[in-house]
Amino acid sequence: MLTTRILRKVVRTWPQLAAAVLAILMTSVPATANEGKTIVFVCLHGVVNSQMAAAYFNRAAQERGLPYTAVSRGIDLFRSVPVRIQDGLALDGLAPANTPQQLTVDDAAAASLVVAFDQVPAERRGPAGVAYWSGIPLGIDDYEATRDQIVRRIDALIPTLADETAGQQARAPTR
Repeated sequence: MLTTRILRKVVRTWPQLAAAVLAILMTSVPATANEGKTIVFVCLHGVVNSQMAAAYFNRAAQERGLPYTAVSRGIDLFRSVPVRIQDGLALDGLAPANTPQQLTVDDAAAASLVVAFDQVPAERRGPAGVAYWSGIPLGIDDYEATRDQIVRRIDALIPTLADETAGQQARAPTR
């Protein structure tokens, strides 16, 4: 009886544990750390919509062989990704993009693109341009609707990035 209860508890917590381990392994990826190009997704607290967008974007970019990596950043940072978001991502085979981090001017300046769900203060973005994805609900309130809208916008964004990448490769000198 005791063993059955323990096993049930382990089975219930396994997706959260797996998502947490993956998040730890991918922690604190600075926006400038990778060799490719960085897309910075920004939301108010850096733990809901921007985490969802970065996770779904990274999967789409990897599937299409694009040299982009997305990170999540926040304006008024919360310390952890809500369990509801972790669970939703885990059901789709994803983990949060990174541990919550505050947007810095350096992040914005180093990014190929900054996409925000909420207004980004000038002191956080510096001279970087910001594309705003307005009208998307808060993922904590309606995960599925938010996910679907984010994925649609990512699906519209990917071809423009693919075209840009192809154009840069065509202009690159050959040896």
